[in-house]
Amino acid sequence: MINADQRNEKTGSFMRGEQFGLLGFGEAGQAIAASLLKDYDVTISAFDHAIITDEDRAAQQQQTGVIMCATPDELATSAELIISVVTADEAVLAAQSIAPFLSDSHIFMDGNSVSPGTKHLAAEALHSHNVAARYIDLAIMAPIHPAGHRTSLLIAGPEQARLAPLLDRYGFVYEWEGAEPGQACIVKMLRSVLIKGVESLICESVTASQALGLDTRILASAGKTLGMADMPGLADYFMERTAVHAKRRAAEMREVAKTLEELGLSHYLPTATALHQDMIAEMDISSQFEGAVPQDRTVLAPAMRAGQTRKG
Repeated sequence: MINADQRNEKTGSFMRGEQFGLLGFGEAGQAIAASLLKDYDVTISAFDHAIITDEDRAAQQQQTGVIMCATPDELATSAELIISVVTADEAVLAAQSIAPFLSDSHIFMDGNSVSPGTKHLAAEALHSHNVAARYIDLAIMAPIHPAGHRTSLLIAGPEQARLAPLLDRYGFVYEWEGAEPGQACIVKMLRSVLIKGVESLICESVTASQALGLDTRILASAGKTLGMADMPGLADYFMERTAVHAKRRAAEMREVAKTLEELGLSHYLPTATALHQDMIAEMDISSQFEGAVPQDRTVLAPAMRAGQTRKG
């Protein structure tokens, strides 16, 4: 991995006053902004279509220190580097919303968890308005907390010579995968077949086995087979992540299935994982714990069973 501490200091400017723009201001956008503002003297602007009123934007700005824009046009005017971090199902719509306002000097980094085909559609949305607009494929390869903008990234696309000095200067941790969009996101998509699939497998196994008092025994046995010392701890973590992020994970897994389909391969497991994550999302488990979901399978398994019973 590459980070600022491992490189020589670079000089020169990238854009007006080192201003960053965020298209989408949910968990990922807020985490990126928080870590940048904590450690660097930068200006960050954001637009999120779900933050509708002037009062809500003012409250977010007061709370986060991020300038909240009322329109994509305002965001494009405020920053030349735009990082898109919406949900997977909104990735192309987000690109379409800002494309008419981008100039030749803008760089658009698409950090959404989508297939190479979807990234190409987003790139086409930009280029349909400005053939010279710079589209960058960005894959976020680990949970965005606690590292924020220092989370491990894969990047593919043009403008490496222009973009790398800025990323180095602000401590981004990344590998450059290549010059073509799709080369970064496909790594994440194929990794998610495994990681998100295992999350759902653990949830289903523990949801059933915990009711019978067998979860610790089964997890210990599975850990021994897989060479993992703390399989119960992994189950606690994965079940909490699923309870909190199931809606976003379901959208991502549909893009994973699309990736495999684009490759001409079977996609049974990511399709099933998306359905499982949809089911968990509909339970709205976070609201049962006022947003503070515990990393505790003995609490979450009953909640997931109850959710299925209610649905039945």
